[in-house]
Amino acid sequence: MRSKIGFFGGAISALVLAGALATSMPAQAACWASDPVNATTAEQAERAMEQAGYTQVQVYEKGCDSAWHAHAILNGSPVNVVWNREGQVLTEGD
Repeated sequence: MRSKIGFFGGAISALVLAGALATSMPAQAACWASDPVNATTAEQAERAMEQAGYTQVQVYEKGCDSAWHAHAILNGSPVNVVWNREGQVLTEGD
């Protein structure tokens, strides 16, 4: 009986540890080696977004498609915005 309890306790501990590790490790983007990559920077993305009329731009990531994603303010409202590889600045999520 003790071995069953010990096994059960060990299994629970392993699950808790695995869950803790999974939540503390950053998620990796599902990018492929064939995804297009350009040499744009976060500063360039921020500048392009500001020139398009967005304020308080906070760039947070470059996607696998070389599009930069950010949070910003447009006409007084918070929005998600993207600067894509074609050079377009677009509001996301509408």
